[in-house]
Amino acid sequence: MNKPHNGIWVAYILSCFTPFTFLISGVIAIVYAGYRLDKNEDSEVVNSHYYGLIRTFFLYLTFFVVLIVTIATSNGLLAGIERYWFHNPILDKVAYVIPIVGMVFAALAILVWFVRMYQGMQQLKNNLPHRPSTGPNL
Repeated sequence: MNKPHNGIWVAYILSCFTPFTFLISGVIAIVYAGYRLDKNEDSEVVNSHYYGLIRTFFLYLTFFVVLIVTIATSNGLLAGIERYWFHNPILDKVAYVIPIVGMVFAALAILVWFVRMYQGMQQLKNNLPHRPSTGPNL
């Protein structure tokens, strides 16, 4: 680790732990990134990585909130319809498959998150400014 880049490395590591710590480490990482950006004592390369981490955090936070709300709403709606209005075993099975499909989407999103964190760390290691990836924005 390069001494002037120690803070950004901490922010990257905390961002990587975000899916496992239920957003706590990610919140700490973006608060720290905002603090460092506000002080404006880092180079443009490091600042670009702080902005990238903040952007990525809010992008994925939004994605997971929408995913959770969609899964909970559709699952509850289908289960309620099946139990109270239209008794059909197919609806019941579909209602129980929806969370599994959501889990697959979440696992893929976390995998893409890790790939993007790795790409950012490689850019930082090579002292390159952060470039947002050109892949899909989840």
